[in-house]
Amino acid sequence: MLKSILDTDILSEYLKGFNSTVTAHAAEYAMQFGVFSFTSVTVYEIAYGFQLKAASTQLRKALAWLDQNEQITPINADYLTAAAIRSTARRQGAVLELPDCLIAAVAIRLNRPLITGNTQDFEAIRKTGVNLVIENWRDL
Repeated sequence: MLKSILDTDILSEYLKGFNSTVTAHAAEYAMQFGVFSFTSVTVYEIAYGFQLKAASTQLRKALAWLDQNEQITPINADYLTAAAIRSTARRQGAVLELPDCLIAAVAIRLNRPLITGNTQDFEAIRKTGVNLVIENWRDL
């Protein structure tokens, strides 16, 4: 298993504990690396979801847990990569959201696999010609 970047959907599923396959992979990953790695974009997406539901207690608990792990903030180069990915995908007929493009850009820069269940959008990102390795903990 390689040190990876967890996408928001997989991290959320792990925190909820509903998918035993995701939970098993996460437990194996945690034993090997000690912490989970994700981007600050994921923190934004999780905070947005809890704030939308006015779930302040859940938000505080999630933020405390997230702070115990490795949060990677995109750098300027990641934004430029994300812009190139998004514009190329758009020309190819795929409409991608900025958060997915940024998360992918960080994974590409760090040369780490991206763990996601959102394979459709990230496959569209790969079709732009970038070197993005995708793993789906739901299927493995």
